[in-house]
Amino acid sequence: MEEREFDMVFRSTEIVAAPGERILRQGLANLWRGMDAVGGQLWLTSKWLVFRSHSMNFQVGVCVWPLDEIISVTSVNTLRIVPNGMKVVLKGGAEVRFVVNRRRAWIDAIAQACA
Repeated sequence: MEEREFDMVFRSTEIVAAPGERILRQGLANLWRGMDAVGGQLWLTSKWLVFRSHSMNFQVGVCVWPLDEIISVTSVNTLRIVPNGMKVVLKGGAEVRFVVNRRRAWIDAIAQACA
């Protein structure tokens, strides 16, 4: 089953699942791109953080970040008051922001996978 799941996760990328790689977490998420919150799916594997947008968005596609590029992951509030966001900081200073359900579980899972 997991092999078919990896086909979905890495479809339309050049990434091939490494031997022993596992899917650690997956769920619905929004990726902030400027002022737009792009809806889609977020996956955490033992090597990658992957976001795939829903086809109904204006901005569609797949974004992948290797875990060894992630410096930190912290909680943020969306609209300054809603406690459902997380910020991923990458080497080089780039920041990626998501809206997720159960953000503490996501933050802990990413931090543990990066350790």
